[in-house]
Amino acid sequence: MTATAVHEPPRPNREATYRRLTSDHDWEQQADLWASGEDVGSRDFVVRKVAGERRMTEVGEGAWWGAFRGDRLAASMGLVAAGPGLARFQQVQTHPDARGRGLAGTLVHEVSRYGFDELGATTLVMVADPDYLAIRIYRSVGFDDTETQLQAEWRPQTAAP
Repeated sequence: MTATAVHEPPRPNREATYRRLTSDHDWEQQADLWASGEDVGSRDFVVRKVAGERRMTEVGEGAWWGAFRGDRLAASMGLVAAGPGLARFQQVQTHPDARGRGLAGTLVHEVSRYGFDELGATTLVMVADPDYLAIRIYRSVGFDDTETQLQAEWRPQTAAP
């Protein structure tokens, strides 16, 4: 999916605070949020992956943002430069207890503005599973289906006992 312009979602959430992840506490919450998801692997993997996200932010390749309800991170996503005029979303996630409140749509809109205004992107890229409900969120702020990405997985045969 791509967007060259965005608009607010139909039901923006104005109760949360939307900002970049900056403090150690923010990044610890990012690891907790990711660990609350499905199929995340080991906690050690999550911690290392989040450390990599933080390094990308610190060197200016992009930023990770969060939707905070009070001081708790409820949703997050990254946006990184992906080539001249391109920026790509990374690790879009919402805590299971915070879904359905407009946080993700509002956060996508806010982060998209950052991509256009601060990263200098002219096109934003979002890779989304066409069968997963989140795709509606991206469409609601202006993303269009522009390409199809296919993935194949090779599974080695296991030896018979």
